[in-house]
Amino acid sequence: MSLHVYLAALARSAQGWEDQGEVVRGGRRSLGEVDPSLLGSRVQPAAQTFIDTWMTEIKRLEDAAVDHGEALRDASLLFQQSDQDVVERSQQLMTWTDRNVSPTTGGLG
Repeated sequence: MSLHVYLAALARSAQGWEDQGEVVRGGRRSLGEVDPSLLGSRVQPAAQTFIDTWMTEIKRLEDAAVDHGEALRDASLLFQQSDQDVVERSQQLMTWTDRNVSPTTGGLG
């Protein structure tokens, strides 16, 4: 089994989710500034219910976006750590002189 992970793509996706969270947060702030009392006493209760419902939903979406971004960043860190662990364990199995050989330093080929 092979697993290819592109850390830069994970970082871009995480940033995209975080950016969307900021956009949603801005919408929540704008909605929070609405004064339903300006609509009159007959409409105010329904408008307040509408605003409260949407504030709850927008907060849920904002939290989900932030959570997705954090999950992608956490996954990236786990992949990086896993790669580092594999390299270190492999180096321990190699002869002393080959432990730091890389394609750029020669010795392979």
